[in-house]
Amino acid sequence: MKTVRKIFFYLVLTLVVLLLSLTASVFLFKDKIIRQFIEEANKNLQTPVKIGQMDVSVFEKFPQISIVLRDVYVEDSHPGQYPLLTASTLAFQLHPLELWRGKYTIRGVQIHNSETNLRIDAKGQNNYTIFKATESDNGTGGGGVTFELSHVALKKTRFHYVDLHDHKNMTFTSDALDASIHSVQNVYHIKAHGQLITETLDIGGSAYLAGKNFTIDSDLAYDDQNRLLTINPSTLKLKKSSFAVRGSYGWQDDNIIDLTVDGQDTDIQTIVSLLPESATHGLEKYQSKGDVYFSSTLKGVISRRKSPAFSVKFGFDNATIYHPEYKSRIEEATLEGSFASGDITDLSKAVLILKNVQGKLNHESFVADFVLQNFNDPEVICHFKGRVDAGSLLDFYPVENVSDVSGYLFADVSFEGKVGLLKRRATAQKVSTQGTIELQEIRLKFGAGKIPLEGMRGNLQFSNNDLALSNVSGKLGNSDFLLNGFFKNIITFLLFENQPIGIETDLKSNYIDMNQLLAIGFGQTTGKQEQEYAFSISKNINLNFNCDVKAMTYKRFHATNLTGDLLVKNEMAVSRNITLHAMGGDMMLSGIIDAKNKKAIDVVSTCKVNGVYLDSAFYVFENFQQSFIEDKHLRGRAYADVNLEMALKPSLRLFPETLIADIGVSIKGGELNNFEPMQKLNRYVNDKELSHLRFSDIKNDIHIENKTIYIPQMEIRTNVTSLRVSGTHTFDQQIDYRVITPLRLARQRDPEAMQAVEEDASGSKLYLKITGTADNYRVQYDTDAVKKKIVSDLKNEVKELKDAFKNKGTQKKKEAELAKDEYFEWDE
Repeated sequence: MKTVRKIFFYLVLTLVVLLLSLTASVFLFKDKIIRQFIEEANKNLQTPVKIGQMDVSVFEKFPQISIVLRDVYVEDSHPGQYPLLTASTLAFQLHPLELWRGKYTIRGVQIHNSETNLRIDAKGQNNYTIFKATESDNGTGGGGVTFELSHVALKKTRFHYVDLHDHKNMTFTSDALDASIHSVQNVYHIKAHGQLITETLDIGGSAYLAGKNFTIDSDLAYDDQNRLLTINPSTLKLKKSSFAVRGSYGWQDDNIIDLTVDGQDTDIQTIVSLLPESATHGLEKYQSKGDVYFSSTLKGVISRRKSPAFSVKFGFDNATIYHPEYKSRIEEATLEGSFASGDITDLSKAVLILKNVQGKLNHESFVADFVLQNFNDPEVICHFKGRVDAGSLLDFYPVENVSDVSGYLFADVSFEGKVGLLKRRATAQKVSTQGTIELQEIRLKFGAGKIPLEGMRGNLQFSNNDLALSNVSGKLGNSDFLLNGFFKNIITFLLFENQPIGIETDLKSNYIDMNQLLAIGFGQTTGKQEQEYAFSISKNINLNFNCDVKAMTYKRFHATNLTGDLLVKNEMAVSRNITLHAMGGDMMLSGIIDAKNKKAIDVVSTCKVNGVYLDSAFYVFENFQQSFIEDKHLRGRAYADVNLEMALKPSLRLFPETLIADIGVSIKGGELNNFEPMQKLNRYVNDKELSHLRFSDIKNDIHIENKTIYIPQMEIRTNVTSLRVSGTHTFDQQIDYRVITPLRLARQRDPEAMQAVEEDASGSKLYLKITGTADNYRVQYDTDAVKKKIVSDLKNEVKELKDAFKNKGTQKKKEAELAKDEYFEWDE
C-alpha cells in the first residue's frame, strides 16, 4: 500500500513539476515564441494581417501550448481592402517539444466569433490565395509553419461563399462545430460534427434549403491534386428527420456533382422539412405512422450553361397522418410521388406527379391524382373523388375564423389545362374543369362575429371555367336563400387577383335581414351602437340577379312580397322593376347606383307609392330627421310618384346638399292630430277642433333641392275649416309656412288683422305665417303676403326648379335605359 502511495505521489509531483516547468518556460520565453511564430508566419503570408493582442498560454489546451490571437483581421488576396477572415479569438495549438526545436506544426485551431468571406470573381480568380508559393508547397502553406490539424473548434462562426463566375451564393452559420483534419499525400480526411444553418444556398439563381438548421455528422475526403471532394456516408439531421448523404463533387476540368440523399426512419416530417418554411406554415406539427419513404439524386455538370438534373421520389403506403392536437386523421393513406427536372435551375422542365393518392378521412374514402408540368407556365391535370366530412376536414386542417363545421361534401371533379390560359376570357374555355360537388347539410360559423351558415344543400356543376348552381339553399345568419343560376369565369376569379366574375342567378327567400347582411359584407367596427358601413361595388363583379323575397327588414323598414331584378357591372347597379309591399301599401322602384366615385355614391331613382300609411312612413324614416311634424301627428294614406337624385357617403348616409326630388303626392283619409302649430291657430280662427283635423283628399307637387323642401300652395278642406297652406322647410329646421284661412267675424274688429285680410269672390281671407325654427317658431299675421303675392312667387320658383330637374332627369333616364340595353351583356 505504501509503495502505491509513493508511486502516486511521485507521479503527481512529476505532473506538477512538468506543469510548473511549462508555465515557467512559457512565461520566460513568451516573447521569443511570439517573435519566432510571427517571423515564420510572415514567410508564408502574402496579405496583411492585423492582430489586436497576442499571447501564449499553457492552460488554453493543456498539455499543448496555445498561441492566442485576439481581434484578428486577415485581408483577402483581391485588390483593395476586404476581409477574408475576422475573429475575436484565434488560438493555435502546438506540441511543446516541437516548439522548443523551432518547428511550428499547428495541430489544433480554436476560432470564436468569426466571419469568413470566400469569393471568386467573374474571371475565376479567388480571394483566398494568401500563402506565398514555395518549392515545397503542397497547398497547405509551406516554410516553417505547417498544419497537421487533429482538432478544429468553431464557435459562433459565419461563412460566406460567393462565386460570380459560376453564379453561386452561399451563407452558413454555426454556433458550435468541431472537426478533425488528417492528410495523406495531398488527400485530406475531414470529419466534422456540429450544428449548421443554411441561411442562403443559391445556385444559378435558384434558392435551396434556405433557413434550414442541420445537425451534421460528416466524413469527407478532399483530394487537392485531383480537385475532388468525396462524401463518404454521412448524416444530416433536420428537426426530427435524418438523411443519409453520399456522393462526390469534382472541379478539375468541369464542375461535376453526383449526390444521393435518402431519408432514414422517414415520416411525413421528413418531406415537410425539406420544403420552404413559407410553404409549410401550419404543417410543422403533423405526424405520421406507417411506411413513408424519400430518396433524391442530384447529378450532372454545373456551369454557366448547364445545371445538374434533380429527381426525388417520395410517398407512403398504408400510413396514418394526424395532428396531435386535432381530432381528425387520415388513415390507410397511400401516395406515390415524384419530382424531376433535367435542369435544376430551369423549372420549365420540372414535373411533379402525385398518383394513387387515396385514404380515409374519419372513415370517409377518397381518391385523387395530380400532375404538374412546367412550373413557369403550369399545366395541371388533377382529379378528386370522394365523400368528405366537412367537420373532419376542418378538424384535420383548421382554417382561421371558421368553426363549428358539420355536414358532408360529395365531390367528383377534374381539372386539365394550362393555368395561364385562365387569365384571358378568350382562352379560359380551353381549360377543362368538369364534375359536381353535392352539398349535404353543411353548417359552419365564420368571421370574427361567428356568423352562422346553416343547412347548405344543393348541387354545384363545373363546366370548364363556369359553375352552375342547382337548388343551392341554406341560411346565412337570419336570412335564408335558394339559388339557381351560373357563376361565369369562377375558376379564374378564385385563382387570380383582379379578375372579373359574371353571376346570373335567381334568388328566392322567405326572409332577408339586410342589417345583418350589410354588416357582414361592408361593416366596420366603430364602437358605436349603430353599425357603420363602407359600401362599394367591385369593378370585377358582373351581376344579373332576379329575386323573389317574401319578407325583408332594414332598420325600421319592413317589406313583404319583394320581387325584381338587379344588374351590376363596372361599379354600377341598375334595377328596372322592383315591387314590394311596405308600410301598409305597395311600392314600385327603379333606379341606378353609380359607385365609381369611392367617396360619393350617386343614386338616381323613381318610385311609385300606392296607399302607404303616413304615420308608418314617418316612423320608418325616423321622422325624416326632424321634430316639427312627427308620425304621432299623422294619419292617412299616401299615393305618390317620386323622382330623385342624391349622393351617399360610403356609410350610406346622405350628403344633404345633393338631394333633389320631385314628389307628386295625394293623401286620402288624412288626419292631423295634436299638432302644436295648428293648435296655435285657434287664436285666429276661433275653433277648438284644431287639435284633431280630418281633411279631404289633398294633392300637391313637392320639390326638394338645396337642402330645402318647397311646398306650393295647396287647399286643405277639413272638418273645421278650409285652409290654404304653402311654404318652405329647410334641413336645418328653418321653417317658413304661409296659411290662408277664412276671416271670422271676431277678427274684423282687430285693426292688425285687417292689414292681413284680402277680399275675393268667396269672402274675406286672413293671411298668416309660421316662421322660425321647428323648436322655436311664431304664428303671425302675414301682411307682406297680401302686398307682395308671396304665394304666387313660391309657386313660380317651384315650377322653375321642377322643370330644370325634369330635363336633367330625362338625361339620367336615358343613361339608365342605355345601361339596360347595352351595359350588362356578359362577353364570352
